[in-house]
Amino acid sequence: MKLSRQARLATAAAVALTAALLLLLPAAAGASTRALGAGTATFVLDPDQTGTLITNGTPPYAMSPARLAFGASVIRLTMPIRGGSWSPSGLRGTFLLRGGLVFVEPSTPTWKKLRLTSWRAGVNNSSGFSILVNGTRHAGFFEENLMGSEPSIVTIKGHKYVKVTNVLLFFDATSVNAFTGAFGSGPADSAPFGAVTFVARLK
Repeated sequence: MKLSRQARLATAAAVALTAALLLLLPAAAGASTRALGAGTATFVLDPDQTGTLITNGTPPYAMSPARLAFGASVIRLTMPIRGGSWSPSGLRGTFLLRGGLVFVEPSTPTWKKLRLTSWRAGVNNSSGFSILVNGTRHAGFFEENLMGSEPSIVTIKGHKYVKVTNVLLFFDATSVNAFTGAFGSGPADSAPFGAVTFVARLK
């Protein structure tokens, strides 16, 4: 049974708070926000919703240096992380991504386009996903669900990285309005966009 948006948000908040309380215990009492270096955000896009967008004539294209890869059962979007910040005590942060997505609908005499650039991916904070939509910034572009997500600190080649797995993203009023404004129609409210995992070096 599909949960309502309110139920998902309430459950996600409860899970995030529980995780914060549990993981805060071994942390230093004065832990401060840490700057982030380079890394990668890997999105596994919902195949049904992405397939519908393609079928409807508004396919996505990656804007360099982002990359789209279409597999037999997985559609993957990879975006480099250029920085950001992470709060070890609050288990929240912002990842600054490079590249973006553009959805294109060929038409005469011009092509209709929806450009999503300059992504500021907020995890467990009030800003959520802040994205430039055709040059205008919109906060809370996606609805975020942390029910199955897990933050951790991992060591890669001798360096510490923050890793946040399986952040679920859904289209909401902001993203639906962006598609409707650009193309006259778009995804349904609460339709799944996909899931993303962040891995970024701690400075």
